[in-house]
Order: sequence, then structure tokens, then C-alpha cells
Amino acid sequence: MNKNKPSRKYSFQAIIDMLNGIGRSGFWHNIPSQVSVPVRVPEDFFGINIATAEATEFDDYIVDRIKDLNIKCVRIDFSYDALDSYPARLLERAIAEGYDILLNVFPPLQDARVLDVDEAAQQRWRNFIETVFAAYHDKVALFEIGNTPNRKKWSGFNLERYLPAWSIAHNVAGNYNIRLAGPNISDFEPPFNLAFLQAMARTGKTPEVHTDNLFVERVIEPEAYDHRVLGRWLMHLLSFNLIKKARVIDAIGKDFGCQQTYSTYKTWTIYRLERWTADPEQKQADYMVRYLVLAATSGGLDRAYWGPLIDNRDGIIDDAAKGYPEIDNVTHYKCVRGNFESLRIRPAFLAYKHAISRLKGAECIQGTSADNGVSHFVFAGKKKDLHICWCRDSYAVPLSALYPEMPGNAVFYSVLGEKLGYVPACISEQPLFIEFPSSESKVHSATQRVVQVPDLKKTNVRLPTIKDWQFVPYENEDWRGAIAFDTSVGFNDALAALLPEALEQAKVDKVLRDSRNLVWSIDTATHGMVTIKLNRVSTKRKIVYRFRDSKGKRHWNNASIMLRKGVNSPTPLAFFERHQQSGIQESYYVCAYLENTFSARDVFANINAGEKSFRGVDHDELLKIIAEFMCHMHNHGILHRDLSSGNMLLTQADDGKVTPYLIDIGRARTGIRLTPRQRMIDLMRMHYKLTWPDREKLMAYFD
Repeated sequence: MNKNKPSRKYSFQAIIDMLNGIGRSGFWHNIPSQVSVPVRVPEDFFGINIATAEATEFDDYIVDRIKDLNIKCVRIDFSYDALDSYPARLLERAIAEGYDILLNVFPPLQDARVLDVDEAAQQRWRNFIETVFAAYHDKVALFEIGNTPNRKKWSGFNLERYLPAWSIAHNVAGNYNIRLAGPNISDFEPPFNLAFLQAMARTGKTPEVHTDNLFVERVIEPEAYDHRVLGRWLMHLLSFNLIKKARVIDAIGKDFGCQQTYSTYKTWTIYRLERWTADPEQKQADYMVRYLVLAATSGGLDRAYWGPLIDNRDGIIDDAAKGYPEIDNVTHYKCVRGNFESLRIRPAFLAYKHAISRLKGAECIQGTSADNGVSHFVFAGKKKDLHICWCRDSYAVPLSALYPEMPGNAVFYSVLGEKLGYVPACISEQPLFIEFPSSESKVHSATQRVVQVPDLKKTNVRLPTIKDWQFVPYENEDWRGAIAFDTSVGFNDALAALLPEALEQAKVDKVLRDSRNLVWSIDTATHGMVTIKLNRVSTKRKIVYRFRDSKGKRHWNNASIMLRKGVNSPTPLAFFERHQQSGIQESYYVCAYLENTFSARDVFANINAGEKSFRGVDHDELLKIIAEFMCHMHNHGILHRDLSSGNMLLTQADDGKVTPYLIDIGRARTGIRLTPRQRMIDLMRMHYKLTWPDREKLMAYFD
């Protein structure tokens, strides 16, 4: 065989194996996508990927954090350079601590690329495996062979290159009483599981434990159906959500004699979450718990390793390291790259600790992940039952929709394990934990009401997330909309202050506009000073609003989406639209009143007047703030479409810091990929009152 000629990525036989496996499976349409109860979560279900650094103080820190999590299952990546270095030191420490260790062993990238054609590379692999097995066969619970072999760019493997690694390891393993796992397929790509296991089976050497990194990050939300299989229009046809994915991977493994199925690596990358939310670390925690509840109750996984423990990009502990590792962590979590002094526990660590304490060994007796966007699970205990519930992103349902008669002895906990000192008014995208005495069996019927909730996407009321605030959809016989209030204010008090009847009767503080729309401000007992916008609807518009959202609703939804993406707009407090068969009669939008503001128009007028600064801030600095805010807005898919200089307000803190806000956002479009022309339309409308030299200054900051 020519040693210099690389093998093909996929052989003809591999493609045949994939197609045959899929054909036999019938696309796994008989595997359900809902929880089949009862299902018990294994005591050893939860694990963590760990790596250390040259400094020994990291070892003690890692052990202490594992104790905090109260788990024993750890996974360590181990390649040739680990034998005489700090990964071996960490492995010895893990052995001394009595951990259940999954040791992932693999050749370096350059050897993996030629393992099917280079005898010297094969010998180096054999020598490494013999050394590792001889040293640790009686100390390590499970050896995993290879890493992400369906990602050639990361690991160097493909099927032809992986099989020699597997065969050599399997032959050496015959000298010891050890268990092998593999092939460590990355993401949900079952054709690769089929092809690799079929090829391994032809040699009579299949793993005891089938491993897969069961990512769902590219479908974003843990409970979402995977649109990459048949497209968004047909994704409900096969219903590949996380529950079904886990069962499919398990079913493939069982077909080839694998006794168990492990998901060996899963995380949400902070930089990816930053595209979708202004608070990526909280979102990482929310998604983690939603993922774990679904994975643990799927019945398809025997264990799930979160990972990595420490990393700026992916970890649940931040090490403040810049950039990315040379090889992606999912392929080789080699070391902690940051300094010890920089380590910082993220919310996801607290969420993992809480989830483990609640779910380990628990029995799920009811569970629903409904298409309407609501998920609800019940876990039975000897003295207390636990309910965990949440909604899809940016939606919520009133708690009363699931619990019309909430027992007074119910106890509520946040996703981070914090005991709440109030009764939440709604179930949101952040998982809510509710404890009930087991005698309160009637609350279990809440699961039956989950499927009766109207489809949240069809209601099209988007909600932001702000710490210590609640956002609740609302509807009565006259009005429908939503209200917001902080946790120190009760729902009924907030509603009484913000219903249109109360707004109209309150003393007017200031009229800001009175034309086609009326804008005024009032002082409220629950929300302080607020701004109200009344959209007066003409007869023609009444008909139009039967087919599109009212202005009040558009303002609310746009503000909610903007805040989620870190684009400032006054906090939305309520919107209401009067609904009748003839269409929307009028709509109200209520938001927080911004004190002591000035507009971009004021700044531009000051510049044109020849002044050097405005409110003590240099003009160039103000132009930079305005331009960078617009650029941030556009980069996050928001097009204002009416961005006059008067529609950007700015506030100034006591320390002089200036913060911009968007107002009059009813016409804005969100969630789009802006063209250069669209960006320019917003920019031209903003800067047309500036002289050409000042326009050029503004444009210079627009990057």
C-alpha cells in the first residue's frame, strides 16, 4: 500500500453500510419522541470532562469542584504527550480519589491521518495502548477508543483510519479484563454510527459501550425538532427531538450488541450563545438544565458527561483564556489554558449542581415536551414530589394555566437552586422547580393541562428575560396583551396599575405627543414613572389589524427581542389591544420612562452650532457611541426602518457614562440578515442633519 496516499474519506462499503442501516431502520419512525414513564434516572448518570494544567494547584481545585457537584464519573482525554505530563498526574489523582474514570485514548492528529497506511504510526499506537492498558487496566472503569472520527479536520480520523486504531486496541485489550467504548461520533449523525459499528462488527469487535457526543446546539433549543434532517417544513414528520435522538443512538448500539449508551461530551459554547442573547452565561445554565431533564428521562442514555469543566469558550467554569484551543475541546480537551487566579464559577456550574442533586436516582412518573412550547416533568419522591417546567425561548404561560389551585405548601426554586421568596406568576424559558408534599397528588394533573395550552408561537407574544422581573401574557373579555413587574410587586397590583382603564384615569404628568398617536407619561405606584403610547385605529386600520399585529404588540415584541440581543430600548411594561370581531379597536404600549434624556438630534444640533462638547462629553466620543450602537443593532439582525436622530435617546449616568436607547420601534424588523443597502438606509436617516465632514466621522466609527 502506498504510505503517502491518504485513504478516501468514506469508502464505498461505508456508504452501503449507511444506506442499508437507514433502510432497515425506516428512519426510526416507530421510536417515540415523548417520554415513556416511569423511567428512573441512574445514580451514576451525570459525569464531567476534566483537564488540568502544569500548575498542581489546578488539581486540588478540580477535585474540590467535583465534590461540590457530588459526582464520581469523570472523563479524561489521553494521548501520547499525556504519559509523562500533567494529564497523567491528573489521572493518578482521579484514581486516588476513587472516581469512576472513562479514559479517552487516541493518537495525535498527524498519526491518525495515516493510521491506515503507515506501519510506523500503527506501531506507535500499539506501543501507546500497551503502555496505557498495562498501567491502568485495573484502575480505570472504561477505555474509550478514538475521538470524533466523523470530524476528520479535528481528529484526523475517518472510517478507514479509525478501524486500525480500534482493532489494535481491541487486540491488546484481550490481554486484560477491561471494557472498551466507542466510536465517539460527534453530533446526531446516525449514518456514521451505523457505518462505524457495522465495520467494527465485521471484525467481531464491537464496543460494550456505544459513545456519541449528542449535541443539539445547532438546533439551538434543547427540545426543538431538528430541522436539518428534512428541513423546517417537514421536521415534524420524523420528530427528531432530543428524546428521540437519544433513543435512536441507543437503538443503533443495541442492534450491534452494545450494552450501554453514553453521551460523552456536551456543552453550549458561550461565543455561539452571544449571537442569540445578551446574557449568554444565564442562557448556558437554562439550556443545560433543559437538556439534562430531557436526556435523563429519554431512556436512551445511561450516562451523560458534561464538558468541559473549565474553559472560557465552553466551560461551566471560566478561565478567562483568550481565543480558541489548537484543537476543538470536543476532540481533545487537553488542558486548562488560563491562569489559576482567573478561575470563575459560571451560573451553569450552579445549575449543574442543582440538577444533579434533584435528578440523580429520581423516578420520572409524568413527562411532556409538548409541541405547543411547554415542557413539564414530575419526579416522585418518598415525602416530596418535584415538578420541573419551562417554555420555549421568549415565551411564557401563567402558572395558573397549569396549576389553577396551587397548594399553599408548594416551594419554588430557580434553575440555579435558589429558593424563591415569592410565588411566580408564570412559567418561562428558565426551568422552574416546584416541590410538593407527595400527598398533594392532585397537582400531577398539571401535566394533562400542558397539552391544552394554546400554541405559544401562534399567540406570537414575545417576552424578554430580565433578572428579578416577570413577564406574563394576559387576556380577559376586553383586552389581550402582556404585563411586566418585578418580584417585589404582585401580579394583581401590577395588573390594576397597568390596565387601560387605570392608565386613562391616572393623572397625566406630561403629554409628549398628540397627533395620530397619543404619547404621555404618568406616575404609578407599582412601576414608577411610565410612558404610554395609545395607537388610535382608523376604520381602514381595523380591517388591516385583523391580519397583522397591532402597533402596541409590535412595540412590545420588538422591545423584547431587542433586549434579548443586548440592544437597549426602554423596558416594556405592558401592551394591551382591545379585540372584537371587527378587528383591533385600539392598542396601548407602556414602557419605562427614561429620566434626564437627550436625543441624537440634540447632539447633532450642538455639533452644527460649532460647540466642542455636549454635556461635558467630546463630540467625537458621542459620535462613536451612536455609531457603535447602530452597528451592534445591525449585527444582531435589527433594522429600525425609522431611525431619525430623534428616535435614539441617550442617558448620562452620574459618572458621565452615556447609554443609547431606541424608541418608536413599531416599524422595526428583527431576526434578519441585513444587506449593506438596509444598513445604509438606517444610517442615512440618522446622519442626514450632519455636515459631510461630521458624517464621515460618524461613518468611520460604523464598523
